[in-house]
Amino acid sequence: MNGVHLASCDIHEMKVLERRKVYFKDFVKVLSHFRPINKNKPHPWNSREAKLRFAFTMYDLNKSGTITKDEFQDILEMMIGANVPKEQVNSIADRTMREADRDGDGYITFQEFCNAMEKTDIEQKMSFRFLT
Repeated sequence: MNGVHLASCDIHEMKVLERRKVYFKDFVKVLSHFRPINKNKPHPWNSREAKLRFAFTMYDLNKSGTITKDEFQDILEMMIGANVPKEQVNSIADRTMREADRDGDGYITFQEFCNAMEKTDIEQKMSFRFLT
């Protein structure tokens, strides 16, 4: 994902785009979502829900609170489009929408996203140690 999209992941980070600068605290806040979860000392920025919310906002390109097939396909093209034919990207997007969009309205809500990610070890996949 490109840096501008990463920086626009929530309302606070939108201020980064307005001022055209990334302050260290903004950078650290975004990185905090990738800290491993400490079960003994939970932190609201790196809980399972916060990690899921962060991932969801990366796909919700227009910040509508839902993910459309077009948004999902755009992200897939950014991530794998250079190595995968457009037809295959479209097929992946179609299949994902069928599986995740439980009510069939053409949108993936945050709850549907969470349900789709239920068996995914998001804590592991969205964590890395900065200092060891």
